[in-house]
Amino acid sequence: MYIVPNDNNISMQGNPMSNAWKSFKKRIGQKALDALPEHTQEESAKKLAEWRKTDEFISDPMYNRGIIGLTALATQPAIDNYNHKVDDETRQISVLRKIGKIIGCTTVGMFCVRGPMREIVKKMTNLKGNNKYSKALLPKKYLVEMSNNEKFLKNYRSALTMGLALVAMSFTNFLLDAPVSAFITNFLIDKRNDKKKQEEKHIKEVA
Repeated sequence: MYIVPNDNNISMQGNPMSNAWKSFKKRIGQKALDALPEHTQEESAKKLAEWRKTDEFISDPMYNRGIIGLTALATQPAIDNYNHKVDDETRQISVLRKIGKIIGCTTVGMFCVRGPMREIVKKMTNLKGNNKYSKALLPKKYLVEMSNNEKFLKNYRSALTMGLALVAMSFTNFLLDAPVSAFITNFLIDKRNDKKKQEEKHIKEVA
């Protein structure tokens, strides 16, 4: 005996509401794409070179740390500054501490960790080098591929630099980051206190 399948069986056909919603989203997405004006960007040699240069700058471990630091400097102190759950004195000191920490950590990260590590990696992954350390950090397995693929070599150098920098940061966080950040923070707080004393002195003189 042949049994006619029940078209209303949810377990066989799936959830009708779910299918309808997926279909609706697909139609809306397609209409949005259709509404966009057609545009073809001319990829000239100059434009491609500019994009390549920007990519190299952003992906460079040293400059990447600088970009992160600038982003933090532009946002985190502002967040502390608008924290009205604390008094003005606490808020101002918190902002200065945040600025000191960001500047200190960014400076150490760029010029004492990632920058030197980048140069070490570059010198020890030099395919054209002749001394015994020129290829010390190059994997023999991929020497041929790296020789024929500049992008592969660049990505390998960036990844290796980041790895070595993470190891170095295990020590520099205590040896350099903390004292440098404390020095900058204390300098900013002292300047702020001196300015506050001068303002108070001026108010008394005027009064």
